[in-house]
Amino acid sequence: METPTASPVSRADRVSATATPARERPAAILLLAALGLGAGLSPFLFAYYGASVWVPIGLGLVGASAVGVVARPARPSGPAALALGGLLGLGVWSLASTTWAESVENAVVSGNRWLVYGALLLLMLVLLRSERHSAVLLGAAGLGVAAVAISVLARLLGDDPGTLFLGGRLNSPLGYINGEGCLFVIGFWLCFAAAEARRALVTGPAAGMATLMACLALLSQSRGTALAMLGSLVFVVALVPGRTRRIYGLLVVAAGVAAAAPDLLHVYDQRAASAIPAEVGHAAGHAALLAAMAVGVAWALLTACWELVRTRGPSANRARTVASWLLAVPVVLALTVAVGSAHRIEHDVRDQWHAFTHLAGPGAVASPASSASGSPSSAGASSSSSASQSRLLSGAGHRYDYWRIAWRVWREHPARGVGAGNYPRSYYRQRATTEDVEQPHSIELQTLSELGLLGGLLLADFLAGIGLGVVRMRPAARRSPLTRSLMVGAVGAFAAWLVQTSVDWMHLLPGLTAVAIAAVAVVVRPRSLPRTAGAASRQSRFGKALTSRPALALGASAVVVTLVVAGASLSRQGLADLYRARAQHELAARPAAALADANRSLDIDSDAVETYYVKAAALAHYDQAAAAEVALRQALAREPDNFVTWALLGDVAARERRWRAAGRDYTRAYRLNPRNPTLAKLSADPYAAMS
Repeated sequence: METPTASPVSRADRVSATATPARERPAAILLLAALGLGAGLSPFLFAYYGASVWVPIGLGLVGASAVGVVARPARPSGPAALALGGLLGLGVWSLASTTWAESVENAVVSGNRWLVYGALLLLMLVLLRSERHSAVLLGAAGLGVAAVAISVLARLLGDDPGTLFLGGRLNSPLGYINGEGCLFVIGFWLCFAAAEARRALVTGPAAGMATLMACLALLSQSRGTALAMLGSLVFVVALVPGRTRRIYGLLVVAAGVAAAAPDLLHVYDQRAASAIPAEVGHAAGHAALLAAMAVGVAWALLTACWELVRTRGPSANRARTVASWLLAVPVVLALTVAVGSAHRIEHDVRDQWHAFTHLAGPGAVASPASSASGSPSSAGASSSSSASQSRLLSGAGHRYDYWRIAWRVWREHPARGVGAGNYPRSYYRQRATTEDVEQPHSIELQTLSELGLLGGLLLADFLAGIGLGVVRMRPAARRSPLTRSLMVGAVGAFAAWLVQTSVDWMHLLPGLTAVAIAAVAVVVRPRSLPRTAGAASRQSRFGKALTSRPALALGASAVVVTLVVAGASLSRQGLADLYRARAQHELAARPAAALADANRSLDIDSDAVETYYVKAAALAHYDQAAAAEVALRQALAREPDNFVTWALLGDVAARERRWRAAGRDYTRAYRLNPRNPTLAKLSADPYAAMS
């Protein structure tokens, strides 16, 4: 049995954790519930990915956090200060990168997104004053994800379950397969945290819902999701106290998922069909539902039996000992199987590593230019002779190419990177496939390649704050069942997000990231912990400077200034995007109005090349080729290496029958994107533009 240990905590932490006016709690609870529920339901709006959605939400969060800092001032804990400083620092440094980035617009958008994440964390820290508040926040997020899961189950059992899938993989309602899988792994931990309760009426339904989440995650057939589940399992089991009962619960859920797996995996077998047959979707839905119900009932009964044994004094200790030793049986069996299959495992690992580094299927010898599909939308439909079950163990795909280029970009620009959001320029010039991506599918490599060493340190600062928060939360989790459940949900949800965004781009989906930030807020918020005299002395010496009034005033001033900058930058982006969206909508029917709105947008943000494209298209409606070319040249002055602008210039020249100029422009575009087959054709034969 694990025993509580002392942990240092500052006086500011203890005061912040306990001093909460009762009259403020209802409003805080309602706002936390709204934040959690909004994050959990975000997949219905593509996880707020579109700037037209997250920018207005971000403005509201920035304003609310500024008001909260003034209305409910509190000294942050060390972990909270580190995590918040990392997020806001990434935002400020991203905006600073506009001074050297080629695409100023991309740097601004990236910086604004980080600042919104920082504002959300700040607002949650202002509101979270007790474990009850933390339970409301994570519980609301879990309810939101549960609503998404129930809607998917209903559609699986409905008339046309095939609309949920893309290439045999679960894609809807979020609209991105890997993101869909990550969502349900996050939801799994939020629900499994409730299964830690001692009451059978609560723990049974929670375990059943966690099983449903795991089944839906399996339907995504996402390897990143499989890594997220495995990584989060390791973090939760290793870091959160009370692991014996938790492991039994995980084994019960795993048994339920294994029972449903044949019907779930059979969906992917139909990937070559034009649509998933209704009976296949129905079978998967029934299997997931039955597994969830069976696990819910089984875990409720096991919980009731365990509570009955636990109340019987000395026999409870013997039962715990026996239960702990029984867990060694599956471990020994797994090790035995692994040793007996060592040669085959080594062979498979070698084949999959070859497939990973050569961008090909398992065991194939591929050229660097292999176009084996690995994109989120098409990987499920790739031609492979392997069974659907083996996709999760396949190393095939294009991640190696994304990461290779990102690493090279950082090596070439180690100090400050190429600027936030500016990875695509290098990628399109150096890629070995025809995959069109805008980020290297790794938060760490994207940060290093775009923001350099300082960006990497800021990301490490954010993660260090979370790690320190986990360490400080452990003693309270040993004493309090509620804190232990919160720790399971928070550590599991954040670890799942972090692991998957390390091999994907979950950090660019604001809705999913909002759930992860809620988990961070629960972990790093100030809380009261016991401390020893020596630890208290060390804490007072270390924390004296950080908690002094000048330091706190300086930190508060920096936060306020950052929020002001964030509000101004978001307002500028949002207003410019509004006019550009109007111009795009008016382009076909009202080109004059589109031209006027495009000019209004450029008056606000003259660095957005897409707005110049809209302006050029509006001018082309009036056969003003020269004016359209001027607009494109203005875009080119801002982003000289943007192959899209050069291709559009080639289109304008081709329409004017200026073939030599068209050929030059298409050739320049092709040199900036040599794997694009259309540009290769146009650069060789500009006359093809008119065919």
